[in-house]
Amino acid sequence: MRAWCPRCDAVRPGETVCPACQTTLATLDDTTQDPQQPGLPPPDPAPAPPAPPRLRIALAAATVVVAGLAFVAGRSIARPDAPAAAPAPATSTTAPEPGADRRQLGWSVRTGELGVTAVEASRLATERRETVASITFRISGVPANQRVLGLRGLTLRDSGGGVFATVDQRQFGREGGAPVLPVDGQEGIYRVVTGPAPRLSSLARIELTGVVVVQPRDKTIQLDTSGAWPAGPKLRAVDPGPRDAVDIGIGFFREQPIQLTLRVTSAFVRDGLAMVVLDASSGFRGVPGEYLPIGGELRDGDRVLCTRASVLGENPGAQAVQGLVLSCPTRPVQRLTVAVGVGARMLPFEASLTP
Repeated sequence: MRAWCPRCDAVRPGETVCPACQTTLATLDDTTQDPQQPGLPPPDPAPAPPAPPRLRIALAAATVVVAGLAFVAGRSIARPDAPAAAPAPATSTTAPEPGADRRQLGWSVRTGELGVTAVEASRLATERRETVASITFRISGVPANQRVLGLRGLTLRDSGGGVFATVDQRQFGREGGAPVLPVDGQEGIYRVVTGPAPRLSSLARIELTGVVVVQPRDKTIQLDTSGAWPAGPKLRAVDPGPRDAVDIGIGFFREQPIQLTLRVTSAFVRDGLAMVVLDASSGFRGVPGEYLPIGGELRDGDRVLCTRASVLGENPGAQAVQGLVLSCPTRPVQRLTVAVGVGARMLPFEASLTP
């Protein structure tokens, strides 16, 4: 007889109780000879009977515990890296529009001798963190090289026909317009600064109705510059004489006539240079919102040595020192002429500048 111990999982031949654990043995249905008997082949091993419920529960619990430990160990040891964040798409702030801060124009119109060309536009930031536009103009054909003060009727249009950007207006005596600033070192080149402006590509048209210039310089003061002109850097003072001033009527304010006196306060010469200082403070105290331009030039006979222009009223606190300084290269001559003009006039120029 053969018996099997379910606790030790061992065959106990000829036993009814397991000698190791004292568990009652299960009898196997096998009546063949004992495997120890000689001459007989050993019996085929019989499949193990199913484990009792208690054993299956223990095995299942052990499997769950082992799987849990493996899961925890795997997360703590071999946790995968987080995927890298995809780069953000480029926007207008990171990739600015090409040419957003400068645009070449070259828009030109000519009427008779007078010509106006919009050269270029640019954008710049102000101290108030506003973005404004600067339009550069080339103005040619102005009579007698008179200084340009402003552009009358200046309007900047966008591609939809609306206003691209606003421009300030200023009253120069009896004439008004958008003020222009001369560009240093570039004769005939002027710049207009606008209010807040969008991208330059939307600028489509520039309109204007006139060019405002200084009045012709038709009042003169004669200076006797005879005598030796020093060769070195030292200047020789020249006495302006008794006729050192001119009076110019510039209109009325509150029914009272306004008379401006322009006086040569000092003059100097040396070989290669003549310098004249004109004081324009007498008789003008300014009108709020109105500016008075004055122009001056130094002549050797009919030859103009140099020209200058100034605008009174831009800085009311400096009225006492406003005027002109004419510093002109010249050879020694016997007489110099100071010519001045006060006020502004408008040269009609109705035009539309487009690409």
